Amino acid sequence: MNWLQMVQRLRSEAGVSGADPVSCQNQTGEMLRLVRWINDAWLDIQNVHADWFFLRGSFAFNTNTVTAQQSYTPLQCNAANFGNWKRDSMRIYSVGLGVSNEMILPYIGWDEFRNLYLYGNMRLTLQRPVLYTIDPQKNFVLGATPDASGYTVDGEYYAVASYMVNDTDIPVMPVQYHMAIVWRALLAYGLYEGASEAVDRGASEFKTLMARMQQDQLPTMTFGAPLC
Repeated sequence: MNWLQMVQRLRSEAGVSGADPVSCQNQTGEMLRLVRWINDAWLDIQNVHADWFFLRGSFAFNTNTVTAQQSYTPLQCNAANFGNWKRDSMRIYSVGLGVSNEMILPYIGWDEFRNLYLYGNMRLTLQRPVLYTIDPQKNFVLGATPDASGYTVDGEYYAVASYMVNDTDIPVMPVQYHMAIVWRALLAYGLYEGASEAVDRGASEFKTLMARMQQDQLPTMTFGAPLC
């Protein structure tokens, strides 16, 4: 379902009188509240978990675009609609040798990185990066600063939660869970109107669909190694 279709479904489920809206744009009064409740519900669902599968995207960039550049913004990394990095997904290979040269690029914390690569002669050292960090501004920082050989870095990130803008915008989560947005919006409608039946139904249906989506769209929980 797209944004407009979800608003129309919410109007039907809430029993709001009148005809279905033909657009989400330029609405007023109760119809404007329905439009906003759908969009707010979609934003809320995206923010429930930072690691939803449906928010994952991939990126790649070359280090030889700018000579001796160590720090890269998400935009420079070609990470569109960036929210956060998937820290265990990074890889690097020499541009000249291609993917046969690819290696895992491990992450270390910012404070440890500063003491290793932003200190003394290491500030001036140019070589193949062997690890990376994320600075407090969420920039991607390589250690050490890449030499002129040129390297391709690739990995994954999570998109930032965002509103729908156009009537035809479709949420990026799997279509079988789109009704979770409607049920969450119905709960908001019920709370606003003091309609207990809408609250109860919205909460119940939303809980059911969210449980299914969490099972399907989140990493599988695993047990760590024994402590001793």
